[in-house]
Amino acid sequence: MDYKFKKILVGFDNSRASQVALDKALQTCKAFGSDLYVVNVKTAKSTQDDFSAIVNEKALPYKVTVHYMERRGTVSKEIAGAERDLGADLIFMGAHGKKGFQPYWIGSNAGRVVSASSCPVITVQEDATNMNFLDIILPLDDSMETRQKVPYAVVMAKGFNATIHILAVSKDKSEETKRLITAYSRQAEIYFDERNVKYTLELRQGNDVPQACIDYAIEKKAGLIMMMTGTESANWFMGTYAQQLINHSPVPICAIHSRDMLLAGAGGY
Repeated sequence: MDYKFKKILVGFDNSRASQVALDKALQTCKAFGSDLYVVNVKTAKSTQDDFSAIVNEKALPYKVTVHYMERRGTVSKEIAGAERDLGADLIFMGAHGKKGFQPYWIGSNAGRVVSASSCPVITVQEDATNMNFLDIILPLDDSMETRQKVPYAVVMAKGFNATIHILAVSKDKSEETKRLITAYSRQAEIYFDERNVKYTLELRQGNDVPQACIDYAIEKKAGLIMMMTGTESANWFMGTYAQQLINHSPVPICAIHSRDMLLAGAGGY
């Protein structure tokens, strides 16, 4: 697979979480040779600060082409609008820290951006500074849609020469569920073998799935968890679960929509 992200967008308000998101976005741009589009949305409560000098200074060591822009309106709508206008294929957003609400617009809007966007969104906590994308958690449950994120995991792994840690996981302990998640995991293994991607595999049943993903990511010292939004089974990341995971996972989350057809089916599933 030779797909590479060409235009990466990051929402930036100079909060700590957005600073870390900017850093991860710059790392990703360097890995893929992408341009970075930095969007600051001016709301009714915003100051009139221009953060372009801060952004350009942070970008210098990465030698990445940066396009800084300001938009005015509702943050989630403007970020999603910028994605459409630019044809961006990956978004980075800062998320709430576990210590509570941050007095900036980024954290409160990360979930809304995930819902409104068409391309993948990576949400980043302020305490993810020292994490990298060399180890990626790929949870696979018993839904058909869970496998749509496999090609994106390969794209990230290729860009960072990363190891993908497949987590075959389900709250259900039944043998039928075990059969399904084992079969899906085996398909992923074949897909990775064909593309020379490093991976490991573990099966865990009978656990709260979002927490199991976080625990496994911490165990593997991973820097990214892949997830689908709105399609994986009801005990997965739907509704408030998605928001909770985005807001509380110490590990960055890459959220992919089932409506994102850019790579869907690329695995031949």
